[in-house]
Amino acid sequence: MQNKHINEFLDYYIKLENPQYAVLLKGKWGSGKTHFINEYKKQLDTNNQKYIYVSLYGVTKYDEIEIKFLEAIYPRLYNKKTIFAGKIAKQLLKGTFKIDLDNDGNDDGNASFQIPNFKQEDLLNTKDYILIFDDLERCSINIINLLGYINFFVEHQSYKVILIANEEELEKTDKYTQIKEKLIGKTFEFKTNSIFAYDSFLSELKNTNKIKENILENEKLNILELFNKSKSNNLRALRQSLLDFERFYDEVLIIHLKKEELIKDVLYWFFLFSFEMRQGNNEIFKLDEIRGEHILSLSNSNDNKEKTKFEIYNDKYSFGHFEQILSFKNWEKILLNSNIEKEEIDSALKNSKYYISEKFYDWKLLYSYFNLNDETFEKIVNDIYFKISNTEYTVFEEVKMVASILLNLKEKNLIEKDIFCLEYEIKKQIDFLFYNDMISDEIILGKNLHLYDSFLYKSYEYMKSESFNEILEYIDEKTVNKLEEKLKKDSLLIIDAIVRSDIYSLYIDGNFPYYNKPIFKYIDTEILFEKLINSDNKTIREFFNILNDRYKSDIDRLISEKDFLEKLQLKVEEYIKSKTGKLSVYHFSNFLNNLEKNIKRLNNQVNLYEKIL
Repeated sequence: MQNKHINEFLDYYIKLENPQYAVLLKGKWGSGKTHFINEYKKQLDTNNQKYIYVSLYGVTKYDEIEIKFLEAIYPRLYNKKTIFAGKIAKQLLKGTFKIDLDNDGNDDGNASFQIPNFKQEDLLNTKDYILIFDDLERCSINIINLLGYINFFVEHQSYKVILIANEEELEKTDKYTQIKEKLIGKTFEFKTNSIFAYDSFLSELKNTNKIKENILENEKLNILELFNKSKSNNLRALRQSLLDFERFYDEVLIIHLKKEELIKDVLYWFFLFSFEMRQGNNEIFKLDEIRGEHILSLSNSNDNKEKTKFEIYNDKYSFGHFEQILSFKNWEKILLNSNIEKEEIDSALKNSKYYISEKFYDWKLLYSYFNLNDETFEKIVNDIYFKISNTEYTVFEEVKMVASILLNLKEKNLIEKDIFCLEYEIKKQIDFLFYNDMISDEIILGKNLHLYDSFLYKSYEYMKSESFNEILEYIDEKTVNKLEEKLKKDSLLIIDAIVRSDIYSLYIDGNFPYYNKPIFKYIDTEILFEKLINSDNKTIREFFNILNDRYKSDIDRLISEKDFLEKLQLKVEEYIKSKTGKLSVYHFSNFLNNLEKNIKRLNNQVNLYEKIL
């Protein structure tokens, strides 16, 4: 068990007759020092070992410490109205104690203060007590004077003293190291035990709606994995995040518990954002913007440039996706501003992909219109038209289905909407989806650019009409433009993968998703080749494998990459001539042969088209 050795040593220490030294338990704020000592105090209670625990946080004078002694020893008798506060400090302090820091027989510095000249009856029967002083670095008394004060208990009264502090703060004080050598005989650095702390924090939750049983116990490892990746090491951040999550759970998530994948999705981003925010990294709520800036920076050929902010975060968390149920702005409101807009959040969750399969589709009723009465038919038509004219649809395939039904019914003169008005509203809804990036990559990178080759949605065939064919052509044009935007953007990811020596990060389900899309058309050959020759041989070989098999099928779709390949051929030939005796040259030579074959294939295809024309 982590920190078990500290526990075992303290057991040994408190049994010593006259150790003549104190024990320091050090660690950063939030590392769990106080939590550890609280657990150790329970052990002392079990063993009937008396102790006095004093938090020095905010203490400004010795009287306050001594009053804390009285409170600890006589909790039932102590009363601020009757106690003669500071009896020890005010009546029994004799002389001035000077500290000889360097053992030269002379007093050093201004480390002077009043020392108690205790009589047995004045010790308040504390002789068998362990003294525990917490939060040393947060005490307002001069730290050198304070340690000298504590040293009196250790050296002259044979007390066993445990000190708890963030030593990094203490070390900022001159002569701290010297007096530490005189007072502290053993120092332990406390290691954060997030697993133990997590279980303890769960016991603090109200658990009114069984958040522990429903989520937090099952997701323990996932949450702790995020905590470790965040490199916070501040258990307070973990505790506060769990408390905040309970509030979010009680107000929002409680009605969505049946959607396990939704819960996991929300939980991932909640704790990721929370851990980063509690380290002061509020820029995490602009992660989407940071990612965009990173992608644009990939065109910069400077090899010595610093890592982008996105790369730093990605190194931590290895983001797999950026599909958000709640927007980054929503997360900022929830976590940074503690503003939970329940209706807006609930609406976003219910409109997410996790609910989409269960939503009621009014178009399904309209699809079987011949079974409807006139009144119901008119109501459904008006409802659907209202939704599409107000761009309320968020699923691309559903928009296509709705368009096919309405235009088919219009062609049959079953609805009165003006055809131009109807087409305008449909196109406006389609534009809304494209403009707001609500078209999935599966559609943009589909096997065919002609989307009307896909006939079904939810096992329903799209209704046919001349007007719908025109809408499909309009969709086709928008998709081609969107594909071009995506290829330009994603082409930078190829260079990034070479730089990171991680070519397989480009693959989806084991396949290169751009196998029949001319993505290399948009790559700067100069930059790519520069990154390639400076990468390792494994990366070079993996990149070449992508190109070697690329032009054996669907070659007509890749003709526009011919210019890229020809420029790359020249670069490879120049490199081979200038380098000899290197393994990388061997890889480039093998690649050159395949490269020449592929360029020849593309030229043959071009010649074939020219003959046809």
